[in-house]
Amino acid sequence: MGFLKKVSLLTAIFSSLLCAQGNAVQVQENRQMAESKQYNQTPQVVPEGFIPAPPDLLETLSPGEKKWFQRFQEGVPLFSGWKTITQSVVERFPENEREQRLAIMRELGLKIGSEWSRDDHVRKVDTDMLRHWGKELRQAGAENHLQIAKVMFKIEREVNSLLHLE
Repeated sequence: MGFLKKVSLLTAIFSSLLCAQGNAVQVQENRQMAESKQYNQTPQVVPEGFIPAPPDLLETLSPGEKKWFQRFQEGVPLFSGWKTITQSVVERFPENEREQRLAIMRELGLKIGSEWSRDDHVRKVDTDMLRHWGKELRQAGAENHLQIAKVMFKIEREVNSLLHLE
């Protein structure tokens, strides 16, 4: 086989591999977004006075923003995602309160994550806020579940104020 034919064949194989890899990545991202929607559309029991996220919130995100939202939910190397944080927070509550606390954390995750994932020049929630709220939740978790509940509602009020949901 001549040199040009070999190069053409290798180029075709390489292109096919890249295309297959790109399709696999897209399929995985679509699956993760579907799981995220299912996770966030689970029937929830939120307390009176709590403002839930708008039901079409995730549809307002661009494809790039949806990827950042997914990273917020799932985490990245060295940083826990909202789902992991939610699990560790909810575990600190008595069994009879967990369903309601899970609903609150999911709603907060929708509101915070969708806003944080927007372009830097328009978003109202930035990474420093995430760090601050995370620190507050960890400190409250070191005390007791009543303190965590206070922090959750404090964060809720701050987020609602930032997003003009009050």
